[in-house]
Amino acid sequence: MNGSRLALWRNTTTLVGAVILAGAVLFIVSFLFFDILSPTPSPYLGLFTYLILPGGAVIGGMMIVIGLLAARRRLRRDHGDESRAEFYPRIDLNNRRHRRALATVGIATAVALPVIGLLSYEGYHYTDSNEFCGLVCHTVMTPQYTAYLQSPHARVSCAECHIGAGASWYVKSKLSGIRQVLAVATDSFPRPIPPAIRELRPATETCRQCHWPSKFYGDQLVHKTYFASDEANSPRHLRMLIRTGGSDPTTGPPSGIHWHMALGFTIEYVAIDDLLQEIPWVRVTDHGTGRKTIYRSDGAGVTDPPPTGIQRTMDCMDCHNRPTHIFRAPDVAANVALNVYPSLRTLPYAKREMVAALTASYPSQDEAIVGVIHRLRRFYQETMPEVWRARHDDVEEIAATTAEIYKSNFFPEMNVSWQTYPDNIGHKLFPGCFRCHEGNHIDERGTAISHNCASCHEFLTPQDGETSSLVAIGEFAHPVPLEGIHATLRCNLCHSGGAAPPATCDGCHENVSALRAGSTVRFQPFKIAADPMAAAVNCDGCHDLSVPLNVATMDATCVDCHEDEADVYGGMLQKWHDELEPSWQTAYDRANSDIRSILDELKGAGMYHNVEAARAVIRGGSGGAATADQNAAVGESSRKQD
Repeated sequence: MNGSRLALWRNTTTLVGAVILAGAVLFIVSFLFFDILSPTPSPYLGLFTYLILPGGAVIGGMMIVIGLLAARRRLRRDHGDESRAEFYPRIDLNNRRHRRALATVGIATAVALPVIGLLSYEGYHYTDSNEFCGLVCHTVMTPQYTAYLQSPHARVSCAECHIGAGASWYVKSKLSGIRQVLAVATDSFPRPIPPAIRELRPATETCRQCHWPSKFYGDQLVHKTYFASDEANSPRHLRMLIRTGGSDPTTGPPSGIHWHMALGFTIEYVAIDDLLQEIPWVRVTDHGTGRKTIYRSDGAGVTDPPPTGIQRTMDCMDCHNRPTHIFRAPDVAANVALNVYPSLRTLPYAKREMVAALTASYPSQDEAIVGVIHRLRRFYQETMPEVWRARHDDVEEIAATTAEIYKSNFFPEMNVSWQTYPDNIGHKLFPGCFRCHEGNHIDERGTAISHNCASCHEFLTPQDGETSSLVAIGEFAHPVPLEGIHATLRCNLCHSGGAAPPATCDGCHENVSALRAGSTVRFQPFKIAADPMAAAVNCDGCHDLSVPLNVATMDATCVDCHEDEADVYGGMLQKWHDELEPSWQTAYDRANSDIRSILDELKGAGMYHNVEAARAVIRGGSGGAATADQNAAVGESSRKQD
């Protein structure tokens, strides 16, 4: 009998399992002491102690059982008599050896159960820890964890926002975590990590555990300092009252920006993109009256079905979508640095060169740190040697500061920068508020969602007096005067967060300038030349931004200057329009994809800026004057441009 029982244990699978189990237990006990005695938590020590080694112990135990079952089956198959393959032990408490063995098993069980409980408890908490979320998958989560440590929520654990309370979301997050672990193990994870828009728990169950939605904040004073990209880093101060408001019934009716979270209203919307930046449909429900108002910007009727897309009920995260993982734009970070370190703002061109160094392309963060420092040193060494010699320490400080900004906000390995994730607070660098408040969302009565700046903020202007605290409501004064259509554009169309475009027409309209000069690269196969008026007339000589831009107003502008030759210049734009528009359309209808791309670029640059060049391109596009060599050159220039 004893021989058969020993035979059950004497198999490779069981013995290997026993070794794995014993080794895992030994290491768990050792690592537990290390973890207790360690002055700082180690993510990898915790990973092995509470996840990997317990998993190894479970595998070892399973191998022991599998080996025993397999051995029993072999004995039964070989001998046929089940009594020769006893699987369960015989216990005789009158036998001293049996009593000792049973006592040993009892003591081991009494010790093992609390240890197993401790490991389970600590393993549960370890998988919810910040170190597990941010440091174990180092490369993948480095951008998010770095931003988290510098955020307003750095004292709030990852799990409090990404999981919250309750078992259902915990299980959901761990199942999702298995998929993510497999993606990391197989190097198939996306770069960058997409924002967790659909996976996030509702803000009512996370944000509102700390933030009271009804709290009334009133108007809050904001003072911002901007620095120009000129030699003096000229400062510009902006003071305004942000109408944060609130919906506390004891202070009055809901008002201000936080009206969107008023408990008496529900706002729903449909976004047609994954980042929730294009919102063509909005519905507001007033719970007091039961009235539902639908606003649309897609031209469809309010009774038509909502567009296909992501439908959401508005909550905190629709505006505060980057409350923790904030990646600052170069322009913003440079302004902050120059405001914090007054000595740096006196370095010539400090703002411009900081932004240029931050927006340059680098293959990795390590190379970027070296490149940023080298670039700033070289600028002052080569272009301003007197500054380099006299203020060497300041140059080193601005180089180190800029490198630190890069280290905190740019992660080339994960394709993460300030442009990766739109920030919906405000409307300067991203559409933000203007996703709905741009004036194009109309209800059934033709009323648009408010586009009034004063709904959210008032700009303050210092007044003459004995104290500088005397202020008055004023208008926002853009550093560069905006007229006509320029005053209606979204801010983010010009403000990218990187280097600002030159405050000239050419700064934004490079395609127009190139067409006027006859230098558009993709038009060269058609042998175009500069427009005769390019060198003689500036943009503002023809374009009056205070009046609508159309053929009639442009014709009138021509006659204003050439009134002695009104018979020649009167109606000239209309004649060009009647000639070029139909011929462009005919050429476009006949063209292949390469030629259509060329014709699109021509129309985007404005064909009237160089009529002869437009005629040449249209002729070539329609095949009327294009040779095989020209068509091949067009295709080649298109590929180079792409």
